[in-house]
Order: sequence, then structure tokens, then C-alpha cells
Amino acid sequence: MTPGLADRILVSWYSETVAYAQENCDWYAPDSLGHLHYTVAKFIQSQLDEFYAEFSEWFNLAEFPDVLEQLQQPEVAVFLKAAGAPDEADYSSIENYDCFSGLRAVIRYRLDQRSLEQLTLAAELFNWTIDFGLSLCDTTGCAVIKVGSVADVAPFLLERMLSRIPDDTKQWAVYQAQPGGLEHCFLPLTEVLSMLKETVESAGWVQNQLALEIFFWIVNIYKVQVENESG
Repeated sequence: MTPGLADRILVSWYSETVAYAQENCDWYAPDSLGHLHYTVAKFIQSQLDEFYAEFSEWFNLAEFPDVLEQLQQPEVAVFLKAAGAPDEADYSSIENYDCFSGLRAVIRYRLDQRSLEQLTLAAELFNWTIDFGLSLCDTTGCAVIKVGSVADVAPFLLERMLSRIPDDTKQWAVYQAQPGGLEHCFLPLTEVLSMLKETVESAGWVQNQLALEIFFWIVNIYKVQVENESG
């Protein structure tokens, strides 16, 4: 049986700092795990490198709350070793060590499992690590990646699209006068995006073939636009 639209795996990410911004979204067939793994791992590992290079002071000073709750049992040893904890370290003192290095090692460990479930978990831990690592930072920076089924990722992706459409009248006039940009392209689709976002937040919406077709039509447009932005 040929996989349908609802069987696709979605990936959406964006990364922003004062120095640069990048964004992308794509979808993969269920049997394309190798390509999916390469794409997700490349983004996560490169962003961990770049964010630590730029914000190392903040990551080193950051408080990562309830670290142990973020880890599965086999990952605790991976964390402690990478965090520089002694062999006899008590798990209750896990937050006293180099948390960023420990979390990074666990993220890499999850990526190395090469399964969709572990890719999703690696993405979730990456988001958590960046979020808390920069929670006290006085410089703007963020990086987020979502990996999973259409049902799981569609709400996030549509929220991201809507966040890029200006809701201020003056901004709207500026984008109208500058054709060709993503904002200008998506302004006429604002109502469609809003209605579709309500749809994808309802249970079982992936059974609606028309909603799926409209969603992927919009995703393809958005993908082209963000690729054009990056040159």
C-alpha cells in the first residue's frame, strides 16, 4: 500500500541570532529514515556547535532544572561521563556538573540510535537545552526543531507561518510595497492559515484528505519561500 499524505514525517526548524537566521521545513516518506536522520542530525549538531561558540558564557552559567527528569535511565551514565562527574557520583547531584556537555552527549546518543522515536526525542532535548541555556542571556537567540508525524508537527509549523505575517497595519503596507518576500506572499493566505490552524488542532484531522492537501500545498509554498530567503 502506497503511503499517503498522513503517513509523511515532517521536519521544521528555525534558528535566529543577531548574526544570522536560517529556517527550513520539509517532509519525508516513512522509508526515508536515512535521509531524515542526516538532515536532523546535521542541523542539531551544527547548531549546538554554533550556539556554544557564540553563547558559551551563558550556557556555562545556565541552570538546567530537573535534568534527571529529561533523561531515560540508560542515558544517565552517558550524561555523567560527559559532564565530568566522578565514577561514584550520586545521581541526586547531577546538576552540579557540566550540564551542557552532558546534555549534548545525550542528544548525540539519541541521534546515534537512528530511529524516528529517538530522532524526535533528540529534537525535544535540543529544544529544551537551547531554551534553558539562553534563559538568562541578554542577547537575542533561539533555535527550535520539530520532528514527527503530520498530526504532531502541523500545529507548530502553521503557528510559525502565522507568526511571520505582520498584524500591524503599517507593517502590512510596507510588505505590500515590497513584493517578492515571504511576508508579501503569505499575506493573502492569512485567513486560510488561521482556519487551517484551527483544523489541525482538532482530533483526527489527518483523516480529512482535503485538509491534508491544502496543508501540504501551503507547506510547499513556505518551503520555497524560506529557501529563497537563505539564497
